[in-house]
Amino acid sequence: MIIGQLLISIVGFGALFELYSTNFLMGHFWAMLLVLFAMAFTISEFLTYLERRVAYYAAKR
Repeated sequence: MIIGQLLISIVGFGALFELYSTNFLMGHFWAMLLVLFAMAFTISEFLTYLERRVAYYAAKR
């Protein structure tokens, strides 16, 4: 998703990446990158948790 937005780079995270990197706002750039990684990790862990719960109930059938 982010790579696609970097290629389009009109709105969204891609535009912010482009803006921060071209204006050498590296603090903002890395902060946004860390927030995106944290969000992706959290969503991934939540989906893993849901998958385990569904697998548990599916095995009981």
